[in-house]
Amino acid sequence: MKSANSTSAEVFDFLESVSNKYGIGFWKPGAGIIHQVVLENYAFPGGMMIGTDSHTVNAGGLGMVAIGVGGADAVDVMAGMAWELKFPKLIGVKLNRKT
Repeated sequence: MKSANSTSAEVFDFLESVSNKYGIGFWKPGAGIIHQVVLENYAFPGGMMIGTDSHTVNAGGLGMVAIGVGGADAVDVMAGMAWELKFPKLIGVKLNRKT
């Protein structure tokens, strides 16, 4: 932790300042494993969460809409841009039972 805090202090300070400016939750390095910290401190039924951790979707087990996004999407949101979800056209499948 000492080495990581020293080497990446500028990055951590930036992330903390942006989080404070925009009211985004931020926990400092060493606070715990992110997917457990999220479940214990931030997830709640009926909420919505967009996160960059691959375990973000675990919060769905507590009744949240929890979506994992890539770093570029997260940066867009931090810069004030709208986040959008693209999806393919709906494809219908019709099953017929033969007797």
